[in-house]
Amino acid sequence: MRPRIPATICVGASVLVASALLLAQGRGSLDARGARELIRQLGGAAALEKGRVRIKSVTPGIGGNDVIVEAQLEAAFRLTRDQNTWRVAEVRLGDRQWESLELITEALRREKIRRTAALMQQLAGGLEAYRRERGNYVVADDMAVVADHLSPRYLSAPLRFDLWGEPFAYHGTAASYRLASAGPDHKLETGDDLVVENGVLRPLPQ
Repeated sequence: MRPRIPATICVGASVLVASALLLAQGRGSLDARGARELIRQLGGAAALEKGRVRIKSVTPGIGGNDVIVEAQLEAAFRLTRDQNTWRVAEVRLGDRQWESLELITEALRREKIRRTAALMQQLAGGLEAYRRERGNYVVADDMAVVADHLSPRYLSAPLRFDLWGEPFAYHGTAASYRLASAGPDHKLETGDDLVVENGVLRPLPQ
């Protein structure tokens, strides 16, 4: 008789964080030791042990206030089986608290929605400033053209992509415009799109 596989198993694994973006705190540059200490706090109350965090590289980011840290973390994963399908259910970075992958994913989705909406409102502000001075909106169907018109006079930095890495969609006439993000599903004209029309942001998807 075969032994039954338990419905829940724990698996230890090394997770490569390819480009963890860390904000440099305090004065001076952030070195590997400082980066390790910041990453260790990801474990919350049960901070990660030093041996569980390996810093591979620390390189300056695009701006002067951030760096890109490549690190290797030791973590534990709890896998569960629904009928005959296994899935990752929880992750533990420290020694105590298990965190639901479903909750982490949902929190990340909501934060990307919030930040993408903020980027779109910045773009809307730039478009309104352009209209006040020029008498019309940017007439275009390409975000690259919009960025060229708005930056740097009406917008400090060109904004072309949402938080999912997809380009914003824009259609503008002299009198009106529509700015859209494809949202979490990366597909335009679906229920999770984020849309700004003539400066008004539609209700955010839930």
